[in-house]
Amino acid sequence: MSLQNENAEIGRLEESVIMLSDASRNHQEFIKKQFKVSALEMQLIQYVIRNGPQKMKDVSEHFHIKLSTFTSIIDKAEKRKILKRVNSKEDRRVVFLDVTAKGRNTHGKYSAVLQELVKKVETSLKKKAFGQFVDGLETFNRVSLES
Repeated sequence: MSLQNENAEIGRLEESVIMLSDASRNHQEFIKKQFKVSALEMQLIQYVIRNGPQKMKDVSEHFHIKLSTFTSIIDKAEKRKILKRVNSKEDRRVVFLDVTAKGRNTHGKYSAVLQELVKKVETSLKKKAFGQFVDGLETFNRVSLES
């Protein structure tokens, strides 16, 4: 690939990253309007559904949120009845985070929306290109987190 073509590809990638950021912001607004929860709350629901009830401290560390800030986030999520705190039976000082029935229902509806989006992307790409697209997103995410 010539230097000119390589520079053009780098420019396309930079523009795509900016557009991806815009798409992410739009998606967060969609979640808020459609499901009446914040994007972070949806991530928390998804995390707990995938991993089972988790210690509040562990979840706050996973999301890099100070425990004091995380506590206020969970207070709001409990008021919305999408997440709940559960005291450990072994040690009442330990508090677990779990998803309520309403939270699971909300997540189910959101998952259906995501599945439709994935189908649209998949049908717009050839099978090999779809795999390369997913590989590229995984690489982008991994490199971004290392920065």
